[in-house]
Amino acid sequence: MAKKWAFPHGRDLTPRGANDPSINSFLDNVIDSLTREVIQNSLDAKIKENNNPVEITFDFDEISTRDIPGIDEIYDTALPLAEEFWRKKENIGTLEYLKSFREVLRSDKIRVLKISDFNTYGLNDKSYDALVLGNGYTEKIDDNAAGSKGIGKAAPFANSDLRLVFYNTVPTNSSPKHVGVLNFVSFNCDADDETIVTQERALYKEEQYKHISGQINFNFKSRDLSQYGTDLFILGFRDTEDDWEKRILLSAVNNFLVSILENKLIVRVNNARLNSDNISEVIRELEELKKSPDEKIIFKNTLNYYDALTNENRLEFELDNRFLAYPFVESKSDGKLILLKREDANRAILQTRISGMKIYDRRNVSGNILFTGVFRATGIGLDKFLKSLENTNHTDWSSDQASKEDRKVAKKLLKDLYDWYKECVKSSYEQNVEDVIDAIGMKDFLPLLSSDSEKNVKRKDSGIKNSINSVEINRNKNKTNNLYNPIEKEVDSILKDFNLDNEKDDRKPKKETSNKKKGILERLGFNQKTKEEKLVDVTQFFGIKIVALNSKEGQYRCILKPKKEFKEIDLQFNFVGEDGTITQAIIRELTSQSNMVKKSNTDFRVLDINKDKRVIIDIKVNSNLLMKMEGKINEIKI
Repeated sequence: MAKKWAFPHGRDLTPRGANDPSINSFLDNVIDSLTREVIQNSLDAKIKENNNPVEITFDFDEISTRDIPGIDEIYDTALPLAEEFWRKKENIGTLEYLKSFREVLRSDKIRVLKISDFNTYGLNDKSYDALVLGNGYTEKIDDNAAGSKGIGKAAPFANSDLRLVFYNTVPTNSSPKHVGVLNFVSFNCDADDETIVTQERALYKEEQYKHISGQINFNFKSRDLSQYGTDLFILGFRDTEDDWEKRILLSAVNNFLVSILENKLIVRVNNARLNSDNISEVIRELEELKKSPDEKIIFKNTLNYYDALTNENRLEFELDNRFLAYPFVESKSDGKLILLKREDANRAILQTRISGMKIYDRRNVSGNILFTGVFRATGIGLDKFLKSLENTNHTDWSSDQASKEDRKVAKKLLKDLYDWYKECVKSSYEQNVEDVIDAIGMKDFLPLLSSDSEKNVKRKDSGIKNSINSVEINRNKNKTNNLYNPIEKEVDSILKDFNLDNEKDDRKPKKETSNKKKGILERLGFNQKTKEEKLVDVTQFFGIKIVALNSKEGQYRCILKPKKEFKEIDLQFNFVGEDGTITQAIIRELTSQSNMVKKSNTDFRVLDINKDKRVIIDIKVNSNLLMKMEGKINEIKI
């Protein structure tokens, strides 16, 4: 029976150009989108009758362009008609796409990425129709499948310069088959009737059927008939980064960490393998991978969650009584929360469902406790309800996604989960003020903090006041802790101490007296010459640790580790609320054991910053609550 490309068409259909929203939604990070979507679909299709993991493989090769099935139909017929159709419409975007399409078909070879899954049901009749023939819906094996919107099937096409994918499947309940799908553009296919327009999707199939019997392999090894599952062949695989193999592994770890650790998923990319046994080794290798700023943040979160899931000091919680009021929750074991206290914690909770796929990070749980955690809906009813709250990309839970009758229940459930997270974190890790230094992980700085009680006593005995009423110059060779405020009302007091204050002398003009004062002040280090200052943010050049010494008194210690030298820096401190809001802290007092400090109006400046030499600063703020604080550092340039 003849095999050919079929372009469904009809009268007065709406033409579709190259701007396909479902494909474009995956173009921001094509490798990550592809990996997430195909793994999700494969986990959804897992054979339930065994406990073996789903295995997904990625293999790369090149084939002759002439080996594309039905290439002559596309090149000689569909492409010229499409070019003519869109040339008349003067649609530049679609014409540019068709120009690129023609250039790819003219090349001698094209790149092919083969993605295969094993231990899945394959494409049975319903799932085949939804994947190949349908649009905007999907058929899942059960209600607890990871995906449900039918949008993710566009991800492979976003990775093809031709938007061309072939599916080959060995299903559990029917014979092997394959089909080609081309997400093309509309065109007029009847020279006698301009109203006859094609749909954008074309199928390579047998004329009387929706598929072609038997397998197709594009020079890869064919499946054994006992190896149930599906192969995707992305023809014209777009030229991506040289390290695309590692980026597939990175995406798998970021999005399916729980599935991998529970031995529900194995991933192989060419010769690199990822499973529950070697995930720690793969993570170490991925730490060396060059990443974008966003990728660094995501991977740092993954490291937090991996630690929470594997650390023997983790805490585990089941749902509490409030959740038993929901009809879809059968028992407290329907949800599980894992928490871990750690240094450099991301203060977020990874939220997942039964499939183990990452949905999103729940933040703003606590702003002053260093923790990380993982929540997983393990009950079938709870999992199904949460799935109904997911957006099309499965990256959020929102009550707006619920049906009208479930919207109030959804809003209450999400709030109860959030409150439960907060309560578990607070009851597990909230500490007394005297324990805060240990909680923040200041092991490297313990020698700097161990004698604070003695120093506080000495400060009381020294008679230092909390506010500056006058300035005295005390020569002390043993201390570098200095604070001065060279403003006009203190100048006369200084000069008087040195018998240099202005005496009445009609013989000396005021200008000469003023110059004398100026010269004296400069020699004393109080140069009052006004210059325009420029503040340049240099926070990135400092390691910053802020710890509470006595929060009831508003006393904190800031330790800076500079990566380069600075002559003068300006310090600002902010309170960070549990909801992420930032409020500037009012500094009532600032001293330093290591550097000269000065006050300029309401700002505090630190002088002579040396590279790799710690700067120790003690501050007193306008709050007696234990607060999370952050620092901002500006270089003073004149």
